Amino acid sequence: MATPAGLERWVQDELHSVLGLSERHVAQFLIGTAQRCTSAEEFVQRLRDTDTLDLSGPARDFALRLWNKVPRKAVVEKPARAAEREARALLEKNRSYRLLEDSEESSEETVSRAGSSLQKKRKKRKHLRKKREEEEEEEASEKKKKK
Repeated sequence: MATPAGLERWVQDELHSVLGLSERHVAQFLIGTAQRCTSAEEFVQRLRDTDTLDLSGPARDFALRLWNKVPRKAVVEKPARAAEREARALLEKNRSYRLLEDSEESSEETVSRAGSSLQKKRKKRKHLRKKREEEEEEEASEKKKKK
């Protein structure tokens, strides 16, 4: 039944055939109760608790068919709620990360590598200074020779 009116009409017809009663308000009550229930057994139990129907044989079958026909709202998660849930999951994931601890050997190797690279840079600078000094001396000697 695609329309609520069609569903209500079907419930009234079924109530008339099962119980000999076709009341609009009873049909609406049954449809509303079926929509609020999460399972067919919960629906049957609620009907038993309210003493609305004598749920034996055909009445129980009718209640189960009604629960299957009633449209239920699908749980739709709002975009803001979904974004918040994803952000919380990301924060939890980030909290689980820890820094890796280096062993003493690897940290000593790193220090020695850093020290050796500094020594290489200093050596290059010294060579550059020597080259500049030599070039300056050559230029000075050439100037003297030209004079």
